[in-house]
Amino acid sequence: MIGLSSIFEFNPWWESGGIHREFERFHRRMLFSVLTPNLQKRPIDVIVGLRRVGKTVLMYHLIDHLLKNGVSARRILYFSFDVERQDIGRIIREYEERALKARVNERRCYLFFDEIHKLADWENKIKVLYDLNPNVKMVLSGSASLNLMKRSRESLAGRAVFHTLSPLKYAEFLQLKGEKIPRETDFEIHERRLSILFGEYLAKGFPETLEMSENEAKNYVRELVVERIIYRDIPESFRIEDIEIVRTLANYCFDNPGAIINVDSLSKDLGRHRKTIRNALNYLELSFLIKRVSNLRKSLLASSRKNKKAYPLHQTLATTRDEDKILETTVRSEINADYYWKKGNSEVDFVIRNNEIIPVEVKNTEEVKTRDLNPLFKFSKLFNARKAIVLYRGVENELQKDGVKISLIPIVKFLCYHKP
Repeated sequence: MIGLSSIFEFNPWWESGGIHREFERFHRRMLFSVLTPNLQKRPIDVIVGLRRVGKTVLMYHLIDHLLKNGVSARRILYFSFDVERQDIGRIIREYEERALKARVNERRCYLFFDEIHKLADWENKIKVLYDLNPNVKMVLSGSASLNLMKRSRESLAGRAVFHTLSPLKYAEFLQLKGEKIPRETDFEIHERRLSILFGEYLAKGFPETLEMSENEAKNYVRELVVERIIYRDIPESFRIEDIEIVRTLANYCFDNPGAIINVDSLSKDLGRHRKTIRNALNYLELSFLIKRVSNLRKSLLASSRKNKKAYPLHQTLATTRDEDKILETTVRSEINADYYWKKGNSEVDFVIRNNEIIPVEVKNTEEVKTRDLNPLFKFSKLFNARKAIVLYRGVENELQKDGVKISLIPIVKFLCYHKP
């Protein structure tokens, strides 16, 4: 049986009528406006993302929204499996007896389960709860993507909608800082201010770091994000003992953004079996610390399993001082790129694959020479791409050649106005 004090501590609004003030002071993430209409819809909302990006605070903001819109406090349950590993059936019975004073299938109830992936066999338990209680609305969160993004999508097919809460992108950083993004036609007037703020953003990708110094923000990321994941979350989630190889590979990826990951070479250099290396890299990616980018191939637009590049998920995780690599990591994170392209001596940093294929090159310069564009033209010819993008520190410009339009865009402007 859950301690009476424990379940009441998780749900202070049962007594006070509102969430803690410390959560009210945090700015609402952009995902909040997506999720609020969903509170009146049947499907489960599942929020996944890296530690400290604000998943728990977002759940509290959704609870606050319900309370301020007239929902009875006792019809809202919050429970964190990061704090206690309890059986979900026991939690529901305790909630019914101690707070709701009714069965959950008799009332419209809102159930918020935080860090749900830490509950064994959670997908099947949630599925049963969902199927038996049509009046219940559930919002779940988790920090590990292995179960949440693979097996759970299959188990909860037709029952759940998945949302990724990422570290801050530049536009949202500006919003949370109280900075207004000007109209695109007025960008040049505000460019200096936005460029200065961009320099600050490179070190501050987590909501709680916005008012910190750069050094404080770096320490925050290292201690509360990276070390917690490597030394606590990964061992708990994947039951591994050789945690040092995970730490070593994480440091390698953070120090060398965009490095090609050669499992055979790493196996020899580190004295570990190839399977151990592959598993450790998987754990890092499944825990949102790194992102591997595949080389796009022409054949059926497939991607090569070999020669993948590894990047920190967000530039604030990078430990390199190489400004070129930090900028490259920032762009990869902003556009959520899954691909790059390399053939022979020609290489393109990233490839966007949505409704069309667009190669993207990142340059930490104010000037781009004609020869720098040759890989973009080669790619465009091979993949029949009609446009390409160069992100750099110069002025906006446009070039046309052989039916391909190359847009040269200031990085800061692109990050302000591009649509993910």
